Amino acid sequence: MKQSDLLLYEIMNYPIPKHWEYFSTEKKQDFKSDTDQKFSRDHENPLLEEYRIHIKKHQKIFQSLPWIKSIYLCNSISFNSLHPWSDIDLFIITQKKCLRRARLASAIIFFVLGLKRSKGNTNKKYCLSFYITEEAQNLYTISLENTDIYLAYRLAHLVPIYQDTIEKKTIYEQNQRLFSLLPNLPKDHHSINLGLPIYHGNTKIKTIIEKYIGWVIWHIVEYMIKTLRVPILIYKIKKLKEIWKDIIFSNTMLKFYHDKRKKISLLYRSRFTK
Repeated sequence: MKQSDLLLYEIMNYPIPKHWEYFSTEKKQDFKSDTDQKFSRDHENPLLEEYRIHIKKHQKIFQSLPWIKSIYLCNSISFNSLHPWSDIDLFIITQKKCLRRARLASAIIFFVLGLKRSKGNTNKKYCLSFYITEEAQNLYTISLENTDIYLAYRLAHLVPIYQDTIEKKTIYEQNQRLFSLLPNLPKDHHSINLGLPIYHGNTKIKTIIEKYIGWVIWHIVEYMIKTLRVPILIYKIKKLKEIWKDIIFSNTMLKFYHDKRKKISLLYRSRFTK
């Protein structure tokens, strides 16, 4: 394995994938992806099984979140790097023009059920910090100018757990530049398998909220959230520049976590050129 293929995992203090060929930046001419290949480590994280059980309990919740098309696991759980205080990071794709109402509804549902992450309570709580709409799945629109290694590996480690319908085009295929950096990443399936099923379909609650409550009402809600929330965010960005400098809020994307990409990319380039 090339040193450059190890750097991201070393910098982030993540364990190296056993089947590293999928994540190699060098094209393997004789490499053939196995559609039955499961992503594995030499040692599975000891906390992973209890997190699997915890996530499986919430199938109906994922299927009940209105205006949400897909949900992916990301960060520590998909990198096999769980700690006793780890939360469960979700990457969420919403319907078109439903970004803010989808975030509000999911935040309320997880909060009421006691499952939403808070500052002092993170263990097995869900972190709802990254939302995009279905037409904005190409994340390279926010890529750094130089090689954005963090974005590439974050995309490669997304693990689907819910889709309202079987998608014809996956988020991996929506980000074709990913395959130029990781040329061995299989395109017909996702190479990481955490032993979790992908749930499909919607509950009656979701259907009722989406289809039988007037669209006019929800458009007003969307407008009110945008009108009230945006000035607050602008104020916080100005007041707390260091903490809030990396957030993104637009009509197609909401990202509310501190962005590590610049730091990681700088470390990657400096160590790669040594």
